[in-house]
Formats: sequence, C-alpha cells, structure tokens
Amino acid sequence: MLPKRNHYQLIVSSWKAAFSDKLFAIKVLLLPGFFVLYSAVTQKLGIYIELRKGVQINDSILNFIPQYDFSIAIFCLLYTSLLLAIITHLHQPKIIYRIVEMHLLVAIIRQICIFCVALDPPAGIIILRDVFLENTVYPRFSPLTKDLFFSGHVASIWLYFLCVQHKLVKRYLIFATLLMSFMILSMRVHYSFDVYGAVLITTCIYFAPVWIKNVRISKDMVADASN
Repeated sequence: MLPKRNHYQLIVSSWKAAFSDKLFAIKVLLLPGFFVLYSAVTQKLGIYIELRKGVQINDSILNFIPQYDFSIAIFCLLYTSLLLAIITHLHQPKIIYRIVEMHLLVAIIRQICIFCVALDPPAGIIILRDVFLENTVYPRFSPLTKDLFFSGHVASIWLYFLCVQHKLVKRYLIFATLLMSFMILSMRVHYSFDVYGAVLITTCIYFAPVWIKNVRISKDMVADASN
C-alpha cells in the first residue's frame, strides 16, 4: 500500500507544482474551448468533404493486404493506447498536456490536408465505425469516408509514441502503430500513403519547435560571431 500511496502523492504534488505555473494553467484551461471550436468547424467541413468529388487512386500495395472488418479492434487499440499513455504518465503533467496539445495540432493540420487534397476512398472500403468520433467531430448524417490524407488513427498512435517516456510503453506503441496501420489498410479506409504520411507529418509537427529553436540559436551564434 505504501508504494501506491506514495505514487498518488507524487501525482498530486506534480499537478500542484505544474498549476503553480500560470502559463501552464492558462493553456490547460483554454484547451477544452479549442477542442469545442475544432469540433464545430470539422462537422461543417466534413459535410463539404464528403459531398465533393475526389480522385480514386489505384494503390497496388492494398492488393497484397487481405480485407477484413477490424472496426472493434481499431476502436479498442486506439483508446486503450491513449489510456495507457495517460495512466503511465499521470505524474508528469507536461507530458499529459503535450499529448493533448499534439492531438489538437495534428488534427488541425490533418483537416487542412484533407481540405487541400480531394480524394475518393479506395475501392472496396469497409466503413470504419467509431462511436466516440461520430458523436463529437464527425457530421451527424453519416460516417466519413473521404477524410483520407492523412490517417488520423495512425497519427494518434504514433504521437503517443513520440510523447511518452516509459520505455515499455514506447515499445508497445511501436507495435500498436504497425498493427493499426495493417488494420486500417485491411479495411481500405486509407491509401498506403495516408499511413506513412501520418507518421512523417506527425513526426515533423512534434519536432518542429526543436528545429525552430535550433535555427534561432544558430542565427544568434552567427550574429554574435559577426559582431
């Protein structure tokens, strides 16, 4: 019982310390509002995306993957992975915030990509049902089939991998990303480039602040050297 009590105390003290930072507290309080706004916009955008004419691409990679309805397995894998990432890092508030922040940022970039790249779903698509998404960000009239580039499910699992620090959880999330990719392609919900595009773009979004910071440091060092 003592280790559990100590862990609980660690979680409470960590969050108290985190909220003592006013900037962190403000950002946490603002996040729900941003998600509500995002949901309102995507419901309207989803209707437009679903009704517009797109291009159907012949993806030869899909020919090597058997078709099967993994809707339930995808739902379970996605949300258990999220819960695992959160539960194992409850004592690290900034990582929890980073996961939520990344979710919102990746989702916004994804909607921009979907808007700019008009695609029709692959031939033989099996409709992916997600009770949570269908009652939050998806339009009410029907499930979406044209929100293609890039895969939100694969991007979500991969961003958990990027954010978490627990080694065993990281290893699990690599496997979960591969499994999610296979199931998504098996259902023909996405093209193959939607899957590896999700990994590439999510990685770029995650590391963008570090890259920008390094560029600024380099510029400052050059400026100091010239002076």
